[in-house]
Amino acid sequence: MVNFNRRLFIICLMNSSLFYSQIGINTTNPSAMVDIVSLGNTGTTKALKVSNSNTKEILTVLDNGNTGINVSNPTSQMHTSGSVRMTGLGINTINSKALTTDTSGSITTRSTTLLLPQVLAGTNGADAISVSQTLSSINGNASYTNGLLVRTFTISQTSLVVLSYQLGVGNIVNASGSNLTDGTSKQIGARLTWKSLPSSTPFTVNDVLYTDAISFMNSSVNYTKQFFYPRGSVSVTLSPGTYSIELKGYVYAYDNVQGIRATFGGSAYDRLDVIATPLQ
Repeated sequence: MVNFNRRLFIICLMNSSLFYSQIGINTTNPSAMVDIVSLGNTGTTKALKVSNSNTKEILTVLDNGNTGINVSNPTSQMHTSGSVRMTGLGINTINSKALTTDTSGSITTRSTTLLLPQVLAGTNGADAISVSQTLSSINGNASYTNGLLVRTFTISQTSLVVLSYQLGVGNIVNASGSNLTDGTSKQIGARLTWKSLPSSTPFTVNDVLYTDAISFMNSSVNYTKQFFYPRGSVSVTLSPGTYSIELKGYVYAYDNVQGIRATFGGSAYDRLDVIATPLQ
């Protein structure tokens, strides 16, 4: 009886294909070359099931449209338990692409530099200062570099901005160029000051954002061939706009006998870094 039903089913399929060139399964009016209508109307009813030679279910289509590959009860429109491979998307040779969709919904790859928000523009990490300036101070009059290093950057959205620096200072002698021998306190240091600001900021041009100093005194040590490296880091919340920050070196000597002289910049270890993290 079972074999007879199978033969009848095959004969019906052959006749259907011969007379109408269309095959309908569970429908007498196929609207395609092969038209399959599900036997049920629930999300778990299987409209199509394909098994391999080991009776493992490898393709399943449910009444609700969910399709499973190696998944017998798919829970989404496309559900697979194996790997997925796509070709024609280009070769990612530098591990900097992400899988995404275009405006029409087509899957493609894009460079991460185009996907991630570009919050900060106009600065490029560590920089040696190729130029140098020499300062002198005596009798309590501090001296500052002018335009030694100015960095301009733009923030596209409110961000926590970290500014850090290191500034080499060498050729440290007294104001007349001789070795320091007076034993009085001296200072060398650096500071960050605002050079230009957008109109919306609470800061003021020439305001000091951060400062540090190295104090020392001596009676016979020769500093002419030694380098000091004033360094510092400060975090500040900035609103969108374009900013300029200046790294200034300075010297200070209270005494009016020998004073101090030093050269700032020109070291391979100089730097002024700007890092921005968006807050919204």
